[in-house]
Amino acid sequence: MVKRTSIVMMLIAALLLSACNFPLFRSSGEQDSDTLATAVAETVQALNEGPGSNDQGPDTPLAGLPTLTPLPTYTLPAVQEQPTATPLPCNKAQFVSETIPDDTEFASGEVFTKSWTLKNIGTCAWNTNYKLTFVSGDAMSGPASVNLVSAVAPNAQVTISVDLTAPTDPGIYTGHWEMQADDAEFFGKVYLRVKTKTVFFQVTGVTYYMPHTTIDMECPGDVAIKGEITTSAAGTATYYWTDSDSGQSATKSIIFDAAEAKIVDYTMTVSGSGDYWAKLYIDQPNHQLFGPKNFTVNCTTP
Repeated sequence: MVKRTSIVMMLIAALLLSACNFPLFRSSGEQDSDTLATAVAETVQALNEGPGSNDQGPDTPLAGLPTLTPLPTYTLPAVQEQPTATPLPCNKAQFVSETIPDDTEFASGEVFTKSWTLKNIGTCAWNTNYKLTFVSGDAMSGPASVNLVSAVAPNAQVTISVDLTAPTDPGIYTGHWEMQADDAEFFGKVYLRVKTKTVFFQVTGVTYYMPHTTIDMECPGDVAIKGEITTSAAGTATYYWTDSDSGQSATKSIIFDAAEAKIVDYTMTVSGSGDYWAKLYIDQPNHQLFGPKNFTVNCTTP
């Protein structure tokens, strides 16, 4: 109702203002007053008697006026905060490669070399005071640490090697190592895992050595022969020499600390020109004859 009253008042004011300009209202004062009153009354009546005027509430729009369509609602997208970049640390290493894959089998007491290749992905150069340090697990007779032999700039790579020995008892062994900076900061973890297998001690071969297999010499004389005995593991072997002149040495023993090779010597006395041989008999643990080593002697004396 308030809205309708406001519109009526505005129309009355408009009619009053325009009355002065209409010729119709200028013939006489009385005519002007009557005519104006009539126009106002008719306007009010027309507004009050509009279609549906008695049924419309106070907020119903006037008949004949266009209905406005509400504008669509637009929601602004949420602004996502950009993540803050994490600064690179001074000391950081990236694993590149390694030798000796996990669970490689070694004989008891076998010596091997493990190597790791690392990349410097930090912001600080690694000087020769940086080192690879054993931190836990099975040391496998390795050193406490291995220093770098040269500086490693950021984005450069370095290969670090450690000499180790497989434990005596069969099993699985793991050693953990880390890079250590010159200020004692630890970073760059690496490890190795190997297996020690049960290997029975035995002599796996004998190799003979002589400067020449054809010898010109005064007779009778001595001929020197060397035999290299190779074993599969640590243990003690017993042996003796025998030769083509029915000679035989005393039985001797030799101790092996691991799977390795050691050399034993034999001197054979020959009395004349001819073809000869010498052999090694491994008594313990093999009970086996190795050889022969053949050679020829040319006597230079009548």
